[in-house]
Amino acid sequence: MTLPQREHPEAVAEFDTAVRWYEAQEPGIGLRLIDRAENARQDITDWPNAAPPFTTADDGTVIRSKAVRGYPYRIVYTVEPDSILILAYAHEGRKPGYWLHRRGD
Repeated sequence: MTLPQREHPEAVAEFDTAVRWYEAQEPGIGLRLIDRAENARQDITDWPNAAPPFTTADDGTVIRSKAVRGYPYRIVYTVEPDSILILAYAHEGRKPGYWLHRRGD
């Protein structure tokens, strides 16, 4: 069974910001980020538990991440009983775990 994906609103906002920033640097690069993120999301849909655990939350929830090929971003997500929750499109140079509060939203 394929689980639907849902994105935390803050994850959507940070991804949109990243796309706009890349697109401002050179037209087309932001669009390529969208394409690469879609590829990573498809991999997550096809094999949700394939990515190694990134961290484990205090309640035992396994949090995984999938690299976005060619960009310094990781898609941080959890596999819920009825969906895949994308917590962040995390820049690899940003403070680790800044997105942990999004699990309860």
